[in-house]
Amino acid sequence: LTENTMRGPILLLSALVGLVPVAAGSLRVLGVEPEAAREHVSYVMQATPVPQVTPITVREVVGLGRYAALGMFGRFRSSDRRAIRDALERMEISHLASRHMHELSGGQRQRVLIAQGIVQEHELLVLDEPLTGLDINSAATIDTLIHEKLSDGCGVILTTHDLDEARAAD
Repeated sequence: LTENTMRGPILLLSALVGLVPVAAGSLRVLGVEPEAAREHVSYVMQATPVPQVTPITVREVVGLGRYAALGMFGRFRSSDRRAIRDALERMEISHLASRHMHELSGGQRQRVLIAQGIVQEHELLVLDEPLTGLDINSAATIDTLIHEKLSDGCGVILTTHDLDEARAAD
């Protein structure tokens, strides 16, 4: 995908989720071209900056994950609100639902972004460095979620510099 090895993992993940074209060869995700699998794949990037002037709450950020199924002008149904509530609870951030993103710590922000990823209906969860630089509680919450997703039959692809986490992968 690129000769720049520092960007290689990010480009590979981006190609897996259909955001960038593959320069040579072919790539299949869930048995089809990445673009065709996009609605079945949830991608959580390592860092998604939110400017301080953006007045968006944690609940709203998590809710953005539902728009893939609803469309830009779709209205939340009770099942969408329940999925958002469940994702907030699963990532242990319900108490932060009304807070603005710029008020959160790095670990809290990462849990919000992962909640946004899991609120989507997906068969494959792609995570870019989900545990990097997190406090112990946030890392444990995310690590538990990863293993639960696997137990539920969801595929998980993640990048990591943590050798113990890499060794635990199949």
